[in-house]
Amino acid sequence: MVIGSGSFGTAAAVMLLAAGTPVTLFGRDAAKIAELERTRRHPQLGDQPLPAGLAFSADPTIFAHADLALWAVPTQHTRSMAVALRPHLPATMALVSLAKGFEEESLLTPCAVLQAVLGSNQPCAALSGPSHAHEIVAGKPACLVAAGPEALVRLLQARLHGPLCRVYSSSDLIGVEIAGALKNVIAIAAGLCDGLGFGDNVKAALITRGLAEMRRLGRACGAQDRTFSGMAGIGDLMTTCYAPHGRNRALGKAIATGANPLMFLRQQQTVAEGAWTCRAAVELARRNAVELPIASQVAAIIWQQIPVREALDALFARSPKEEDA
Repeated sequence: MVIGSGSFGTAAAVMLLAAGTPVTLFGRDAAKIAELERTRRHPQLGDQPLPAGLAFSADPTIFAHADLALWAVPTQHTRSMAVALRPHLPATMALVSLAKGFEEESLLTPCAVLQAVLGSNQPCAALSGPSHAHEIVAGKPACLVAAGPEALVRLLQARLHGPLCRVYSSSDLIGVEIAGALKNVIAIAAGLCDGLGFGDNVKAALITRGLAEMRRLGRACGAQDRTFSGMAGIGDLMTTCYAPHGRNRALGKAIATGANPLMFLRQQQTVAEGAWTCRAAVELARRNAVELPIASQVAAIIWQQIPVREALDALFARSPKEEDA
């Protein structure tokens, strides 16, 4: 099962099918699901046809006998969706979160939100790494990392590891989720640099310092340093900051070229998770006495609408310091 019929939920379903796992793509919007089934095309993924074996459903009773579901619901909607589906989700069904962010009000990661709603005994893991939906649906492979309880990670590897997906394992659930959340914020900053034409030198420096912020917050929350050097860290960060498909990078670029950030977000069919994550990350960092200068300036640009150049000047005006790894 895949819960969530957006672009990446659809891509995840394609990966499962390529690995030989029968899959149903679930969405609450019956009209949208019917249209996907009729056209075998996803409106956010171009003209690439969806596999003939992919099934669709808007009926939550289909979860009754499922043992595994990939959760492809944006972070800020995860709680409401979990509440709505709670009567239909078996307590033994494992959930694997594909969402990348922090819930704004609680500052929780997606797995923590799911267990807060469904109960701490609900098996939950996270799947992350460099994986643009457009490339996956076009048949291009990806390497990902799954983090969570060992038995669940092994089950996910058995179902997903195949010609389109190589799945590594990790025991660092919080590290994988923090990396996935913050890389979206850094990608917005990378888009700002692209929009202003700052070039490769500044962008490379920003990505490097962004990785330091990811690792710094991770340490404060009990994550393992090595996670940020892996698929969920530098791997996902690189592709999100450079690839043309990245929605967070696109948001930053649009702001730098004059778009109103809140209006741009309202007009998009896809969700740039970093826009909401930046505020939550800054607050989480404050509570843990950690500095996130890049994330702080991204939040100020989007939510306080300070000028982009003013924010970047503030970053460059910071006093010299020793580089932390």
